[in-house]
Amino acid sequence: MTLGIDAYYIDEHGKQVDLPLSSALGGVESTRYSFYAGDKAIAAGLVLFPLLATEMWVEARGAELAILKREAHVMLGLLEEKERAYWEFRLGNILEAIELATPYGENGIVSIG
Repeated sequence: MTLGIDAYYIDEHGKQVDLPLSSALGGVESTRYSFYAGDKAIAAGLVLFPLLATEMWVEARGAELAILKREAHVMLGLLEEKERAYWEFRLGNILEAIELATPYGENGIVSIG
């Protein structure tokens, strides 16, 4: 299985409206433990990404999108050269989703899982 990324917003009628992503790849299933909730993420004090170890989905909305964005940038800064291309692509997908959802304020949502 793979981790997917979704970006959407809730419209004025309470309906979910998907936002188009160029790629929804977040990593293989095992990376929820080895990367997103791995030692580096924990040591860096991340809050949202490590939830993937215990939750099926992690959802960030509204103000939480800024936290998710910061965490993605922290992880980008911790990458080793041998893993850089793989993770830059996947973290880039998360950052794209955040940029698409942010204009919708509290109704903008990014899900990873």
